[in-house]
Amino acid sequence: MVYTLWGEPDSGSFMVEAALAEAGQDVHLIDIDLTKDEQHTAQYLAINPLGKIPALRFNDGTTIVQSAAILLALSEEHPEARLMPAQDAPDRRHALRWLIHVAAEIYPLIELYDYPLRFAPPETHETAMRSRVRQRIRERWQFVEQAASAEGSFLLSGFSAIDLAIAAISNWAIGNEWRARECPKLTRIAETVAQRPAIAPIWRRHFGEQEN
Repeated sequence: MVYTLWGEPDSGSFMVEAALAEAGQDVHLIDIDLTKDEQHTAQYLAINPLGKIPALRFNDGTTIVQSAAILLALSEEHPEARLMPAQDAPDRRHALRWLIHVAAEIYPLIELYDYPLRFAPPETHETAMRSRVRQRIRERWQFVEQAASAEGSFLLSGFSAIDLAIAAISNWAIGNEWRARECPKLTRIAETVAQRPAIAPIWRRHFGEQEN
């Protein structure tokens, strides 16, 4: 089985590419250069009308968008990779709650931080708006920090797709120094993800060398 993944480095497509690597699956990568607005070409809009990455095509021709939905679909397709706890696992609901928290409560705010004038009138003070959004993002990460285990993975039971989401999304907007100081458990999760054998080369391609 060969999957097709549309994305670009330093984006949410890292989570999907890393999940596929953990599952031992081959993937055909198609880079969508956001700086050239390639996500809004007619060709890509036919894949995802929202004009966002990532998008993943399965071997049966089905294409899924939305990072959390893709991760959950892959966890069902490849249960041996243990991307999510099994249906009857005691921490299954806990895992679902926090994966969706990161995907729904934090991830969308990254776009607001990066492109505030997409959401506000031109007279908006861009720097002030970014500052307020960053504060909100940090507050929401602190909830995740409180819920995370101290074992280098979010779940006490070990690695999961939640770790991929935490590692990628906490790289953006909040500042790594703040994360290290205020969210040491999340920092350790990111470091652990970056060092996993199947993921390490993918991490370097997306984010560069992991700082110690």
